[in-house]
Amino acid sequence: MDCKLFIIKSSGWIFLLLTALLTVPVVFAQAGDKVVIAHRAASGYLMEHNLPSVALAVAMGSDYIEQDLVMTKDDQIMVLHDPTLERVTNVAELFPGRHRQDGKYYALDFTLAEIKQLHLKEPYPNSGRFPDTTKNLQLTVPTFREELELIRGLEKTMRQDIGIYPEIKQPWLHRKEGKDISMAVLKILREFGFKSKEDKIYLQCFDPEELKRIHDELMPALQMELKLIQLIDDNNGNETKSLQWGEWLNYNYDWLSSKSGLRALSASISGIGLDKSMLVDETGNLLRPELVSDAHSLGMVVHAYTFRREKESLPPYVASFEALLEFFYFKIGVDGVFTDYCGDAVLFLQKRSPGAAATPVSREKLPPQPTVAPEAPQSPAVPMAAPVAEPESVTEPVTEPPVVPSITTAPAQISISAPGPASEPAMAPVSKPVPASEPTIPVVPALQGVGGASPGQAQPGTPVSAPSEAKYR
Repeated sequence: MDCKLFIIKSSGWIFLLLTALLTVPVVFAQAGDKVVIAHRAASGYLMEHNLPSVALAVAMGSDYIEQDLVMTKDDQIMVLHDPTLERVTNVAELFPGRHRQDGKYYALDFTLAEIKQLHLKEPYPNSGRFPDTTKNLQLTVPTFREELELIRGLEKTMRQDIGIYPEIKQPWLHRKEGKDISMAVLKILREFGFKSKEDKIYLQCFDPEELKRIHDELMPALQMELKLIQLIDDNNGNETKSLQWGEWLNYNYDWLSSKSGLRALSASISGIGLDKSMLVDETGNLLRPELVSDAHSLGMVVHAYTFRREKESLPPYVASFEALLEFFYFKIGVDGVFTDYCGDAVLFLQKRSPGAAATPVSREKLPPQPTVAPEAPQSPAVPMAAPVAEPESVTEPVTEPPVVPSITTAPAQISISAPGPASEPAMAPVSKPVPASEPTIPVVPALQGVGGASPGQAQPGTPVSAPSEAKYR
């Protein structure tokens, strides 16, 4: 797919915007109702979570663009996967000494103006992904509003609906700091016209209690009704914690994947999302053979994560990225996948679709736009970077899906009983918002901190454990 680079230099900053030529038809993923979710935007082709990456994911025909959402010290919503900044930005260089006792730089400790001074960097510089050359290309962390403005603008010019898939990150951590991230996110979504289940949006979260609060309290107060996705973890991460007996403990998700758990979820949840390793083991055997069909019987979709094409990311039971997609889409039966390589996944589904070639999205052609020539680059004295393999072009023909291994159903039984009342996580009481045309964000009291901190005023300096990158979606 042909794309143009529009490079605009303003006030010493270089801003890269990738967008599809309007004369080239955009084709969405095919093969029935299967969908492609651009994981952290087009993160396999550009650095994760930035506006050019969003434009590229749209141009490649992704059905949904994912946004991970965290809050700043001054209550702004940023699109950032981690609650901390050091993995993908140069925060340690610009703000040395601003880390907490655990050595991490939390977005909650920085204002929007401070975060906007940071430059993004490629967290996997030697993996064959986008080169980590940030001396001239200075991308920044976008706000949620900025990304939604871009998406709404592309919807207008490209004459198509673009799906969004925001995730509310770690409500427990924000509530510990006295912040209600869920209400703030919902108000922004309503501001941009996302109000009903008919809108092309899934709102996801790992926290079951917070999703229940969103469904039962916050959305009714805002006169909203969105499709919600319950993300399921393996109990070893820090995505969801509950305060029990003065200690923050990991949430136990086991009951959610049981038949009774799925039935309880289906009353308010439109689907579930879980790591592909929770469905299939390293030899290709099913770990939960009835989970997908059980969810479908209750009217819920199943979306799996995360699909990457690097050789080291492929499980041993498949030989290629296309074989992995074939296995999960059409053997396991998932409805959608989160993938860093959205363009490759779209091309796979287009080729996999029965019948004629995919039908392009209809829209009138616009005259080609001029390309703004960038200024001559400077030559900073920096050491030469090691050669990095160029990413494979997403426009290369996708080979026929290879034969995938047959599925051997594991005899393991899944417990279907929900936990007793004593094990249910106790969420801190949150004031129910007052229904109004423009409700205000309710004041949420700070919860007791980690390590026995006294209740009352939130203590930003208290260290908390962020999930390791190995556990990140």
